[in-house]
Amino acid sequence: MFANLIAGFINVLQPFNFLMAVFGTVAGVVIGALPGLSGSTGIILLLPLVYKIDASAALLLLCGLFCGSMYGGSISAILLNTPGTPSATATLLDGYPMTQNGDAGRALGISAVSSFIGGLVSAICLALIAPQLAKVALSFTSPDFFALSIFGLSIMASTGKDTVKGLIAGFIGLLISTVGVDQVAGIDRFTFGNVRLMRGLQLLPVLIGVFALSEVFTIVQKGGEREGAAASQRVGRVIPTKADFSALLVSAIVGGLIGVFIGIIPGTGGAISCFLAYQVAKKISKRGEQFGTGVPEGIAAPEASNNGTTGGALIPMLCLGVPGDTVTSVMLGALTLIGVRPGPQMFVEPEGITIVYAILAGMIIIQFIMLLTGLGCAKVSPSILKIPQTVLLPIIAALCIVGAFSNSNNLFDVLIAICFGILGFGMKKFGYPGAPLVLGIVLGPIAESNLNRALILSENSWSTFVTHPISCVFLILSLVIIVFSVIKNIKDKKESR
Repeated sequence: MFANLIAGFINVLQPFNFLMAVFGTVAGVVIGALPGLSGSTGIILLLPLVYKIDASAALLLLCGLFCGSMYGGSISAILLNTPGTPSATATLLDGYPMTQNGDAGRALGISAVSSFIGGLVSAICLALIAPQLAKVALSFTSPDFFALSIFGLSIMASTGKDTVKGLIAGFIGLLISTVGVDQVAGIDRFTFGNVRLMRGLQLLPVLIGVFALSEVFTIVQKGGEREGAAASQRVGRVIPTKADFSALLVSAIVGGLIGVFIGIIPGTGGAISCFLAYQVAKKISKRGEQFGTGVPEGIAAPEASNNGTTGGALIPMLCLGVPGDTVTSVMLGALTLIGVRPGPQMFVEPEGITIVYAILAGMIIIQFIMLLTGLGCAKVSPSILKIPQTVLLPIIAALCIVGAFSNSNNLFDVLIAICFGILGFGMKKFGYPGAPLVLGIVLGPIAESNLNRALILSENSWSTFVTHPISCVFLILSLVIIVFSVIKNIKDKKESR
C-alpha cells in the first residue's frame, strides 16, 4: 500500500497533474463562493475539459474542485450571511457575527485553517479505509451488485424532503437509461425511429441540463441581484492567532471525524454534517453559551466537518460505485464519461490502481493547495462576490451550450441539454430532486446487466437475490430505508400543518 501511495504522490506531482489540481481547487473556491452555484455545477461546467485529458489529471481536477467548493461556500456565508453552498449553512451562525464585529479576515482565516484540518483528516481516512473496503467488495457477485444499485438509489431518493418524489425521480432516471439498444435482445427501445437515440441519451448533456441549465433557469425565474453589499466588507488580518488556533484545533479535528463518518453514509453530505458538528462542538466547548456571537469553534467545527465529508463521500463511490452525496453522484457520471468505472476492480487492475492512489495522494496535497488558496484569496474575496448575475448567468449558459455541443459535435445534444434543463427546472419547482434521476441513469445499465446475468446463472430464479447474503442484506436495508423515510415524511407533514 505504501509503495502505491508513494507512486501516487509522484504521479500527482507531475507538472500537468499538479496544475490540474491547483486549477480545480481555485475554480472550486470561486464557484463555491458564488451563492446559487455548487460543486456539482462547477464539475459539469468543466466536463468538456475533463473527458479530453488523462484520467489521473481529470480526477485530480474534479477532487480539487470538490474540496475547493466546500471551503468556498464559507466565504459568502461569512461576508454576506448567505451560504455559497448548503454545506456552509452552519458556518454563518458564528461567521457573520464575527464579520459584524469587524473580524471578517479573522473569520475567513479560521475557516481556511479548519477546512484544511478537516480535509486532511478525511484524506487520511480515505487512504486507510478505501483499500480495505475494496477488498471486501471484491467478493461481490452479480446479485450483490444489482442489490447494491437498488440500495444506492433508495439512499439517494430518501435524503430529500419527500421520499416518494425522490423514488419517482430515480425511476425516471432508470427509465431514461433504457433508451437505446437493449443489451441482451439487441432491439431498439424508446428510440421512436430516431437513429440518434439508438446510442442512448448521452450522460454529459443530461448532466448539464439537470444541474447547470436548470440552476440558470431557477435564478432567472427568481430575478434580481444577490442581496448584500460585498464591497462594504473589509478584510483585515487573515492568519489566525495562536489563541484562535488553540481554540479551534479540537473542534476542527472532531468536526473532521464527524464529516468522514457522515460522508461515508451514501446520500448524506456536508449539509447534514455541518449542523451535527456545530452542535457537538457547542456541547464540548467551554464557551458553548457564546456560540452564535462569533466564536472560533463555531466556525471551525462546521467547516472542518463539511470538508471532512469530501474524503468520506469518496469512499463508497470509489469502492462500491455508490456516490456519497449530490456532488459525488455528478463525479460518478464524470468518471463514466472518461471511461473510469468506480468499484472494487479499480483496486486490483494496474491502470485502476494508478488512478486510485493518485486520488488518495492527491486528496492530501489538495488540502495544502486549498489552505494556501483560502488564505491568499481572503483579501480579494469581496471582489468575487461582486460579480453581477447579469454577467455571470449568460457566461454559465454559454458554457453549458458549448459543453453539450462538444460532447459529439452535433446540435442534437444541445437540444437534449435544453430539454433536460427545462425538466430539471420543473423538478426543482415542484420539489423533485435531480440527483436520484442522474443516479438512475448511471446505475441503470449496471443494475440491468447484473440483473440479467444473475437470472441467467440462476436459470431465471428470483430467489437468487435472497439466497445470496450480501444482496439480501442490501435489499432489506433498501426496504427499511424507504419505509422509515416515508413514515418520517408523513410525520413531518402532519407537524407542519
